[in-house]
Amino acid sequence: METDQPATEERWRDVRRVRLLDAAGRVFARVGYEAASVEDIAFEAGVGKPTVYRYFAGKEALFAAVFERALDELEGRLDCVLDRDGAFPEVLTGLIAEIVPTFRTHLASLRGLNEDGEMSKRRLFRQRRARIEARLVTAIERAEAKGEIRALEPGVAARFLIGLVWSGTNSTLPDDPSVVAAVVDFALSGFKGGAA
Repeated sequence: METDQPATEERWRDVRRVRLLDAAGRVFARVGYEAASVEDIAFEAGVGKPTVYRYFAGKEALFAAVFERALDELEGRLDCVLDRDGAFPEVLTGLIAEIVPTFRTHLASLRGLNEDGEMSKRRLFRQRRARIEARLVTAIERAEAKGEIRALEPGVAARFLIGLVWSGTNSTLPDDPSVVAAVVDFALSGFKGGAA
């Protein structure tokens, strides 16, 4: 009986790579990029440090891979929200509810970093931010076309929303639902007040 040795080995390598990414994601979320070490990640994954280096050049490469995967998954979830039909407040809430936990978990490592070093971690986010903004722009343009919101510059509004989420996840708000509610409320109501 023949076995498909190369395919089995490739599947095992894929499983090990995913385990390493999962472990690295947990470590980065728990202690941040600067405090994380390859040793911590190897321990979390239940492998030796040399195994990590067989798959990734180092901590920076692990961070980039974890971050890329998180943003890929986020974009998929945003697309699912956009595929559903609904009024703008519901769609906006759905989009923001997907963005907030990813920002809180994966962008926490970027806070306080300067632009120097081996590679700017912030640059990783900037490279992908436009794709997240594009999904927000789609929702805004659809709402404008349906007359649900006033006409505005969708690209600027999307950047503002990203900024609100970024700030909200770095605020004293206690949890993700509180950040989502605050961002959506501000986006929909802004500084409008009741009677003076």
